[in-house]
Amino acid sequence: MRVLVTGNLGYIGAILVPMLQARGHEVVGLDSDLYRRCTFGPEGSVGSVPTICRDIRDVTMSDLSGCEAVLHLAALSNDPLGNFRPDITFEINHHASVRLAAIARDAGQADL
Repeated sequence: MRVLVTGNLGYIGAILVPMLQARGHEVVGLDSDLYRRCTFGPEGSVGSVPTICRDIRDVTMSDLSGCEAVLHLAALSNDPLGNFRPDITFEINHHASVRLAAIARDAGQADL
């Protein structure tokens, strides 16, 4: 199964992607790469899949092309960052998530 993992370069994505690959899934990542200088997960696991470098707020239906499932992990995930700009945190963590769900639903209906 071809799976899109948003936030594939983050804390959980760095662990989840190799697990999905080990089970035979083809993984495509989508991540803004906000923390590009950080390394998560086992050596060589991060960046080992094709990754669309895009903010979750800018996802398009074509980003989901050929994917049969979406695992959504992309978010701003810590209190200091969330408290710094709560409006942007809400925009990313809520609005963009709802928008992604609608795009995924519509992509499924379009037989992509």
